[in-house]
Formats: sequence, C-alpha cells, structure tokens
Amino acid sequence: MKRAIAALVIAFILIVSIVGFVYRGSPSKTGPLGTQITKNDGDIRIYAMIENKNAAFEMALFNIEIGDAKINETNVPMLAYTGAPGRVVFKIKGWAINWNGIEFDVSGEVTVSTEAGKTYLITLEPVHEPGIFVMRLDEKLSGVIGRDVPTTIFLEDSTAVGDTLARAGFPTELMVNKELREKYFNLWKETGNLSYLQAYRDLSYHIKTLGQMAKLGSLDGPAVRTLVLGLRATDYYYSHWSEPGRKDMILVFFNDSPYYGALKVHDGPIWSRLPFIYYTARGFNLYPVSALHWTEIYYKRGDYEAMLEILDELLPFATYGRYSGTEYAVFHIYFHFQNASVPWVSGYVQGMAAGLYALAYNLTGNETYLETARLFLNSFDLPLDQNGFVVQTKYGPWYLEYNYHPEQLVLNGHIIALQGLYHYWKVTGDERAYNLFWEGAMSVKKALPDFDTGDWSRYASIYDSSSEFYHRLHIKLLIWLYMKTGDETFLEYAKKWNEYLKERGLEPENIPRLLKEMGK
Repeated sequence: MKRAIAALVIAFILIVSIVGFVYRGSPSKTGPLGTQITKNDGDIRIYAMIENKNAAFEMALFNIEIGDAKINETNVPMLAYTGAPGRVVFKIKGWAINWNGIEFDVSGEVTVSTEAGKTYLITLEPVHEPGIFVMRLDEKLSGVIGRDVPTTIFLEDSTAVGDTLARAGFPTELMVNKELREKYFNLWKETGNLSYLQAYRDLSYHIKTLGQMAKLGSLDGPAVRTLVLGLRATDYYYSHWSEPGRKDMILVFFNDSPYYGALKVHDGPIWSRLPFIYYTARGFNLYPVSALHWTEIYYKRGDYEAMLEILDELLPFATYGRYSGTEYAVFHIYFHFQNASVPWVSGYVQGMAAGLYALAYNLTGNETYLETARLFLNSFDLPLDQNGFVVQTKYGPWYLEYNYHPEQLVLNGHIIALQGLYHYWKVTGDERAYNLFWEGAMSVKKALPDFDTGDWSRYASIYDSSSEFYHRLHIKLLIWLYMKTGDETFLEYAKKWNEYLKERGLEPENIPRLLKEMGK
C-alpha cells in the first residue's frame, strides 16, 4: 500500500512539474491541477468537486456553478476561487436531470474559512429533497490540500487506476474500458438517448471508485479484488449487450444459478459462482448479501458442493482486523448505495457469514471454516465508527443492514442476521452467539407494534410501508422466530400480517405449511 501511494505521489510530482506550479496571469477556471503558490503569496485557492457518491445514480446530467467553477462531472476538482484569504461564501446554483429525464434545480451554500497561502478543496454531495437537489459539504473530504486532503486528489482517474490494474494482472482492461466508454458516450451524443449515457456511467463507475480510493490511499487487497471484478463484469456485459442493465439484473459467470432469471455466462473471461448485481450508473457489482443468500439457498437444497464453492470464493474478499485485542473479519461492500460512502458493512452479511461458515465446518470438519465463522461473530463487538453495525435502540440491540444509516432499522435484515447467529450457536454451542440471537429476537418482539401500520408492515423504521415481496418475507421470518423462540407474539403478528394480504385481495401465505416446513 505504501509503495502504491508513493507511486501516485511520484506521478503527481511528474505531472505538476510538466504543467508548472507557479500561477501566472488569470486563474484557469477549467483545469483540475492547482498550485499552492498564487499571484500573491498570501492569496488562497479553493477548488470544488462533486463526489460520485449520490450523484452517480441520482443525476444523469448536471451543470452546477460554484464561484468561478462550472462542474458537470464527478470526482474532478475545479478551481472555484482565487484571491484574498478570510471567510469565503459560495452560493451554488444549477440544474440536474435524473435518469427518468426529469429536470431539477440545484442549490446550496457553503462557507469556507481560509488562511493565507493555503489551497483548499470543498467536496459537495447532492441530497435529493422534494423537487430539488441541495448541495451539501462532505467534511470528510474537504479541507486544506496537502494536510486534510492528499495532493494526489488532482490525479486523473486513469493515472491512478492504471498501475492498480497492471498489478492485479489486467494491464489491458483500462484500454478495453476506455474504448467501451467512448463508444457509448458517442452514441449518447449522437442520439440524446439517456440509456447510452447510463451505459457510459456504468462503465465509468469502477474506474472512478478505484481511482478515488487510490488517490486517497484507501485501497487494499479486498477492495482491489472486488472492484476489478466488478469492472471486468461490467466491461464484459457491454461488450456483448448494448441495452443498459436493469433493476435486479443478475450476471453470473457460471452455468448454474439458483434463480431462473439470472444471466448465465459460461464462456466469459471469468469463471465464478459469485453473482454480480446491477445498479443504475454503477454497473455490475459483487454484493456479499446476494452471494451469501445464494449460499443459503444451495444449503437448503442440499447442494453442498455449490454452497462450499461460493464460501471458498468469498474468502479472499474478507477484511481482517483486530479490535480490543480480538481478531475479527468483515465483508466490506464496495459500491455506493443510498447515502453510503465506500466501503460499508451490513449486519445481514456478518450474521449470515458467521452462520454459514459454521455450517460448512459442520459438513466438512474443516477447521478453517470454524475459525472464519468465529472471526465473523467477533465483528458483532465492533463500534459503529469502526466497521460496526450494532446499535442500541429503545427496543434493544439492532443489527443494521446498512451500517452507514443507523436510524434505518431494517426488519428483514436484522432477522436474517439472527438466523446466522442461530446457525452458529447450533453448531458451536457458543453462548455468546445465543445471547446475541436472543437479545436481537426480543428487540424484534418489542418493535413489532411500530412495524405494523394497521394494514401492512414496514420495511424499515423510517418507511411507511414495504413491497409485497418484503411483506411476505416478514411473515415467513416471524414464523421462523416463533419456531426458534416459542414466543407466541411472533406467530400472532405473522397471522395478523397474513390477514393484511387477504384484505388486499392477495393470496395469503400458507402458515400451517410454513410451520410444518420449519419444524423439519
């Protein structure tokens, strides 16, 4: 990692030595490269950048003015102000078009307190509010360049990514990706069809994410492996299909899948059972939630070979660490979702990983699986600001499906984490796992009245409803909790929520059959 950062710094020095550090004449309003030496020694410079986080999937097109900068691309610092130091106030204005072709106004205000002779970066994140996008400051990626933000932030993404891809063993992938991006960008320019722009954004996503992490010095082995796989999967898709991906599309480079609708490629550049999930403007991504869900399906079907193959394939993507003297493992997630930064952690993943690796040990006797399961169980002790996902609520402990959003208590994700804990306890007899399971189950019991709208169930504490799919899943998960705890409250709510299906004229779940199946 240190060598990679050093290489980026050297590349940056070479670039600025060619471009020149000393400013002469009027400031450039378009060039991303900046200087810490301005026209007067006491002058300051302020660059502005819109980060890819929300912009990628919220805005298809945008044009935003902040100071002297006009920004229409993400992750590219643009010179917004040069002049005397002090308190600088920026009024932000512009427009954006979402992927449905609807135009929105963009507004915001940012104040920067500056000191003489320094160069600053302000990073903006678009927040979608009713009828408008509001630009807000991301303080974690703003500040004095060279102190709070590394100077390598000015590198081109291709410069930052090229060496990473070469070291990962794919030196030509950047050129393949560039040709595809140019193809779809030109098609968009020729036709104005947003689907081609969507394809271009899909193809750009992993380059931008890899580049940003490299420039910030936060790339590690699991991140590189995950993002490079996503890049290759997305490049392959757009080399063979011109239609952009769609919601819930799954791509797998194998001749088998637990789902009929998955796009199976058995002669591609990758041979893997791992599923790649499509997200708008983010391309195809390895999502540990989906991978472990597939693992559980294969386990339930008795296809233990497929189950073990996925678990084995996932191991190189785990990140290991130590907290309070105890070693742990987490599966990070490396694509932006909702208001997440990259990477983030899901309690769903951690709980199921602990349970499924324990079950793998039970099947094989392989101690590596048992040790891996224990490391994932240890992740339940992590604080929220250190890859943690457990929050204490008025109901009791809650295992977050999205650890970057602690106010969003997701019902299904929490219960599925409990299922993993239960599996781990059944295999190992570890009382710590059972206590985590029991306390989490009692949290659900206390929360159920608040997840009941009176005619439906809520997906999460901050939502007023859920889809039919998740409502049915809630019923099944409550029956499972009833079978494992014996607490009648879970069965009562399962029956109550089943009645809501009938009231809407929908086919109800067969609760007697579910009880019988889970009893097995």
